[in-house]
Amino acid sequence: MRHPALFWQEILEHPEDDGPRLRYAAWLDERCDPLGEFIRIQCRLGQKVAERRCLLELENRERELLAEFETEWVGDIAGMVDFWVFRRGFIHEISATAAQFLEHGEQLFQLAPVEEVHLVRVRDAIDSLADSNILERPTYFDMSNNLLRDHGARRLAASPHLARLRGLNLSSSGVGDSGLKALARSPHLGRLRELYLSDNHIGSPGARALAQSHLVERLNLVHLRFNPIGNDGATLLQERLGSRVCI
Repeated sequence: MRHPALFWQEILEHPEDDGPRLRYAAWLDERCDPLGEFIRIQCRLGQKVAERRCLLELENRERELLAEFETEWVGDIAGMVDFWVFRRGFIHEISATAAQFLEHGEQLFQLAPVEEVHLVRVRDAIDSLADSNILERPTYFDMSNNLLRDHGARRLAASPHLARLRGLNLSSSGVGDSGLKALARSPHLGRLRELYLSDNHIGSPGARALAQSHLVERLNLVHLRFNPIGNDGATLLQERLGSRVCI
């Protein structure tokens, strides 16, 4: 569906702010458009709701509105991705193949304030992805279960388009010490706060490089379970990260 530019541009430019969404919801309410109610409900669900009864009522109404209007609200995006999730009134999270994302990314980010992207079939497209400025749009990327290996991690670490990224999931991707070292010293990951690298091939050298990097000072959460990092690497990471690391 088309949204008035007066409201839409502000929503796209400030995706983390409820204010522009609620102003648009009020405008929609005046026109008896059910999207206004949906936006308000999801914004409230995104906050702490004091009473359990109120929470259940909101969730039930959310499901009713989606059952009736989801197809209309998704619109052309349905043909560009494999699945989507609504949050705070609009599509916030999508899953797509790397090819779909490269082909439709620019249009996709004009149609929805997408913040989380799950990508599949990435291995053969990692170089094209790393060079694409559409990587600048999401704040969370999940490329887990793609056989990226160290080459893929190095290409991502060298991409200048990840400066806005806050979360990166490369679990079960064949990443080893060389890949983690590249991520740890990347000059483009200054806003990264969550790093998921479980079930890879990371040993003590990679763990040591991360523990001694400036990146580790900014991370709020690191997952390194099911990696052969050894006792020395685990001890060093726990000394630097404490409860922020899962080993």
